[in-house]
Amino acid sequence: MNTTDTLTITAPEGTQNIEMSREFDATREQLLAAHMDPELFAKWVGPRGYEMTITQFEPRHGGAYAFEHRNPEGNNFAFRGVFHGEPTVEGFNQTFEFLGAPGEIFFEQFWFEDLGNGRTLLRSRSTVSSVEIRDAMAKDMVSGVVEGYEKLDELLAAL
Repeated sequence: MNTTDTLTITAPEGTQNIEMSREFDATREQLLAAHMDPELFAKWVGPRGYEMTITQFEPRHGGAYAFEHRNPEGNNFAFRGVFHGEPTVEGFNQTFEFLGAPGEIFFEQFWFEDLGNGRTLLRSRSTVSSVEIRDAMAKDMVSGVVEGYEKLDELLAAL
């Protein structure tokens, strides 16, 4: 099955949220590992052609993470955040900050829903302080999300 056809990204009117969902040919445990194991995480997050360097990764309540992407032109894009609550096969919560817009913090929630037959629906909601920040992030994130999830499909198929 082509799972890339299942990606939805919405920015509901009247909210400061970006909501996404996508199905994967993987169990909830595999998706949790892909999000919590820094070696696996580095293989799929972000657009193709970008180098990923993780400088901190502590997937537990209060643990921090930080990473940088370098595009083929040599530009760096740094991100950081903190995990809130213990990550489980049900999902996890974290903050997310693009250091190119310091102080604009997203609160992100991820849910892994078992669809049976080794398939999982990943749903997420990112909430930020204003609609303007939400819209600026939403317009630039689609290609990175699409390519990142394609890479995640490839990684999950190899596990």
